[in-house]
Amino acid sequence: MPWIVLHGIGNKYLVFIQKGMSETEKAPSSARPSGRLANEDGNVSAFRRLNLIFRFSYTLPFFMASVCGVVFASMHVDVPYHIIALIPVTVMFMALFVNFSNDYFDSVSGADDLRFQGWDDSKAKGIGDSPFLKKLYWDGNPVNNGLVTIRQAKAIMAFLVGVSILLAIPIFIYSGWTVLIFGGFGLLIAFFYTAPPVNLGARGLGEIAVAASFFLMVFAAYYVASGEVWSYEILVFAILIGLLVGLMRTADSMSGQEAHIKSGERSISVRVGLDRMHIVIKAILVAAYAIVAIMLCFDITYAMLFLTLPLAFKAWKLLNAKSPYWEVFMAPMTFGIALMTEILFILVMGVQMFFTYDLFGTLI
Repeated sequence: MPWIVLHGIGNKYLVFIQKGMSETEKAPSSARPSGRLANEDGNVSAFRRLNLIFRFSYTLPFFMASVCGVVFASMHVDVPYHIIALIPVTVMFMALFVNFSNDYFDSVSGADDLRFQGWDDSKAKGIGDSPFLKKLYWDGNPVNNGLVTIRQAKAIMAFLVGVSILLAIPIFIYSGWTVLIFGGFGLLIAFFYTAPPVNLGARGLGEIAVAASFFLMVFAAYYVASGEVWSYEILVFAILIGLLVGLMRTADSMSGQEAHIKSGERSISVRVGLDRMHIVIKAILVAAYAIVAIMLCFDITYAMLFLTLPLAFKAWKLLNAKSPYWEVFMAPMTFGIALMTEILFILVMGVQMFFTYDLFGTLI
């Protein structure tokens, strides 16, 4: 039976020691050597190992989406403090499950083996010397890299689902069946994003599923926290976040275009063709900022959301230039636009605590 020992070295590092790993539990033989993931001293620190396994940076948009919904609810109704805290934390564990389960099923299906064949060279050329891109970009499937075994991966997924359910119990007591409907639907989308036999990602529905999930994360977090109070304002913002994160997923999939084609996956970029994806991305960006303009009808302070425009213009310029490895750079840009929009929304809520303005600049 495999087991993991956490052993402290000084005050800085924890080292994972794996023993008793059978041949059937080992990562695929095609996995890249885990030595490339190590630090300069040849070791993999505990934090880096955990980050490689759980991809914490990718959970930020999930977490912040739920924070947006909860903060908006607390601005309009009295929400218990434990609910304000529990909803984002529950979503965070669900997000960890989403990312990790996707990695697991992509490893089992062999999709990520195809994706990373020849990826090292193109990644190095595309990312260049940018420390930000090196930290943000994924270093590969943790199962394929030998960071966890198949059996450990199953145990981690069960643990994450279990924690999510336990955290959701107080929310259920507060809101009733609504949280089960939203949460259950969210878990199903997350699980079957790559899980057979549904595998939404392979059927060309992955980007739509992601957009729907993030729409629900914002709106459901508000709806549950507020006690089922309807709001068109948060509904419109939820649509905006769904659109932006759907764009983020679309851009992210482009760097694995050849792998998607070889494995028979029908992502948007495969259906449209990489050479025409600039039209799709531009259309989504225009639609997103049109929604931001609509939000000005609720309050002029939402003009702060336009502060993401410099990054959007940079992405637009990259789309026009079509420089080598442009698809590698596009994913971090769309990630930045989505995350910054969520952060700016929370800042707008802070401003509205003191004063709000209508569309004509009249203080309300």
